[in-house]
Amino acid sequence: MIGSDIPLPTRKCYAADMIVPRNYIQLLIVLYLLLFCGMALPLAYGAQQKPNIVLILADDLGYQDLGYTGATEFKTPHIDKLAATGMVFTQGYANHSFCAPTRAALMAGRYQQRFGFETNTPSSAAFKRGGLPKSEVTVATRLKQVGYRTGLVGKWHLGYRSDYHPLNRGFDYFFGHLGGGHDYFRVDSTEFEQSYLHPLIDNKSYSNVEGYLTHQFTDRALGFIDENKEKPFFLFVSYNAPHAPWQAPQETIDSLSNIEDPHRRAYAAMIVEMDRDIGRIVSHLAKHDLSENTLIFFLSDNGGDKPGKVASNAPFRAGKGELYEGGIHVPFIANWPGKIKPGTFDYPVTGIDITQTAVEMAGGDTNLMEGENLLPYATGEKTDAPHDYIFFRRRGGVVWAVIDKEGKKLIVPSWESKQAELYDLKQDVSESNDLFVSEPEEAARLQKAFNDWNAKNAPYGEIDFINTYQVPMEKLNEGNL
Repeated sequence: MIGSDIPLPTRKCYAADMIVPRNYIQLLIVLYLLLFCGMALPLAYGAQQKPNIVLILADDLGYQDLGYTGATEFKTPHIDKLAATGMVFTQGYANHSFCAPTRAALMAGRYQQRFGFETNTPSSAAFKRGGLPKSEVTVATRLKQVGYRTGLVGKWHLGYRSDYHPLNRGFDYFFGHLGGGHDYFRVDSTEFEQSYLHPLIDNKSYSNVEGYLTHQFTDRALGFIDENKEKPFFLFVSYNAPHAPWQAPQETIDSLSNIEDPHRRAYAAMIVEMDRDIGRIVSHLAKHDLSENTLIFFLSDNGGDKPGKVASNAPFRAGKGELYEGGIHVPFIANWPGKIKPGTFDYPVTGIDITQTAVEMAGGDTNLMEGENLLPYATGEKTDAPHDYIFFRRRGGVVWAVIDKEGKKLIVPSWESKQAELYDLKQDVSESNDLFVSEPEEAARLQKAFNDWNAKNAPYGEIDFINTYQVPMEKLNEGNL
């Protein structure tokens, strides 16, 4: 396992070497051996320091809204470079079609349906219930247990109450917002019902938005790297871009005058700014000579919102909130200079595989986790499929989907569906040719796979919304920090 075992020094020191010197030459030899043997172990340890892990998560990013996936209206050179110099998982999937459940799966390293987390947590701190169950051990906790420093900047969306706070879920450092989104330029503490205007949280203090929020998140990420560059670290950069509200520096918006729709123009500007900031993170790692000891993952938490108007999920069908490909099939990159060769991997993988990779690579406890370590696939050591099937479920199974390793997909897409639909994604990425009637045996096989998986899930846990809107602002987060 990479970084888990420290090799013995190549030069062994034997008792016979430690002779009593009879002359000056022998004294020099003894001193040399003592110095060499004393230094060899620390040198060997330094050479095998556990790798840093940087997880960059975009929010509501359309599949075709990056240069390497086909965007032509604007450029994303830094993300494109990660793709060109790393492994692109062409069949990469988020674990859910919208925000919080995907994050719950990423943090827990297993399907969120195992613990009934299938909807977003409340968007206001007025609602004290609802969050990542305390029974779930987070990736941050698992990595912290094996010597990692852990940091989160950006969006949390896994609970407001104090016991859900990132600092109580394994993170050593947190800067960001606890809810599902935020204004990119301001806070307003008088707007109690507007959670997007609530103060930011800097560990256990409140903070304002200084400049543009995406830049501020990146500044804090760079600071975390500066403070922890001598130790192995896990940094979760959880951007809320390009999630609404669609806001960006006016200069960047103006530079995209070729995009007619003003909403898409602002959305595109947000991606351009995020791409530049990802470039800043990569450059900062290089500045500290950390590039070759840092594994970077990049993906989106789900497909783009308002497809065809704001985001582009082409060539896929639908978008955020749906289990058609446009809602769950996302850009998915692993980059590690010197370890991962550039290329593509074409079998289905999911977000929980990132968590498994990180913990297993670090030598942490993987008990109850159920992803697959992607590193052997990214390095070419393995060429088969990591999963026979991957699964999706909403609201206790009213809406669900299963995809096999060859790209056959069975889906119940909506509450109104009369029967399932069957697609061959290798031949039909737009999910326009339903094979359910013509291939009943395939449909039955996939239905059985889903049923077997679903039998191990918890009942869907409806969030308990507590209406406390009359609580004064100063009581808003009382006990939450």
